[in-house]
Amino acid sequence: MDLPDYDSPWKDLLDVYFEQFMEFFFPSAYAQIDWARGIEWLDKELQKITADAALGRRTVDKLVKVWLKSGENVVALVHCEVQGEREADFPARVYTYHHRISDRFDERVATFVVLTDRHKRWRPREYRYELLGTRLRLQFSSIKLLDYQTRLPELEGSTNPFAIVVLAHLRLLETTRDPQRRLHWKLTLTKMLYESGCSKREVIDLYRFIDWLIFLPQDLQQSYQTEMIHFEEERKMPYVSLIEREGIEKGLQQGLQQGLQQNMQQTSHIALRYLAEKFGEPDTATAEAIKRLPFDRLTLLSNAMFEFKSASELATWLSQNTNAESVALSN
Repeated sequence: MDLPDYDSPWKDLLDVYFEQFMEFFFPSAYAQIDWARGIEWLDKELQKITADAALGRRTVDKLVKVWLKSGENVVALVHCEVQGEREADFPARVYTYHHRISDRFDERVATFVVLTDRHKRWRPREYRYELLGTRLRLQFSSIKLLDYQTRLPELEGSTNPFAIVVLAHLRLLETTRDPQRRLHWKLTLTKMLYESGCSKREVIDLYRFIDWLIFLPQDLQQSYQTEMIHFEEERKMPYVSLIEREGIEKGLQQGLQQGLQQNMQQTSHIALRYLAEKFGEPDTATAEAIKRLPFDRLTLLSNAMFEFKSASELATWLSQNTNAESVALSN
C-alpha cells in the first residue's frame, strides 16, 4: 500500500529552504546556480499552465527561475516535484510539465524529482518513445529517499534541515505497522531537532513537518506531547512552549467542531501552566479571570501570551479584556 500524499508539508519547506533543498539532494546542480542573484518563484504562472482537466492530479510542487554561474544572463527554470506514490504514467507527466513550461516561458528547464515511496525498484529517470523513425527522450534528475538508509550516520551529523526530513520519512516507512515504535522515533527525531543547533525558525518549521508527517493514534499523540513538554521543561529549551502552543491551537480548532466546554478547560489549564512557568504562580484573581474568559477572548490570549515579556503585560491585557478592575501575578 502506498503512503498518503505529503505534498503540502514539503511545499511549505520548499518555500523557505529551497536553496538548502538543492544543496542537499542535488549538489552538482546547486554548485552551478548563482545563489547571490536570488531566485524568482513562478508558481502562480505554473498554476495557469497546468489548469487543465486532462492533467488530473498533475500538480508541480515548485517552479523557480534561477541564474547560472556560466554567464551573466544565463537563466534556467528549475522544476521540482516530490512524488509520494508509484504511478505508471509518472514519466509521461514529467514530460508534459517540461514541455509546457518550456513552451510557455521559452527558457531551458531542468527537472528534479524526489521519490518518497516505499517501492525500491521503482526509479523513474526518463521518458521516451519511438514512432515511425521519430525518437523522443527526456532524462531528468531523480533521487530515492530509501537510498539514504545506508547513510544514517551522515544524516544524523548533517546541519542541513533536509537531513531531518529524510530521517523522518525513513522512520515513517519502517514503522507502518508498529505505532509504538513510531512513537519512539517521533520522540527521538524531535529531541534531536531541539538539540541540533538549528535556528528558532528551523526548529519550528521542522517540528511542524515531523508532527504532520509522522502521524500517531490519538492516545500515542497525547503521550508524545506530554513527554515533549517534560523534555522542554527539564532542559529549559529556548523554544519552551512550542509543543504547548501547537496543542492549544489544535484544541481551539477541535473546539469549534466538537463543542467548546472541554477544550476551553484544557486550553485554560495549559495557558495557566505556561504563564506560571514564565512569570510565577498567578494569584487567585488572575487565574479565575483567565478561566472565565469567553471563547473569543481565550483564543486571543492563546495567541498573545507567547509574546508577553513581563507579568505587567499580562495584567494589562487581562484588564483590557475582562471586567476585572485589576489583576496581577504574585511574585
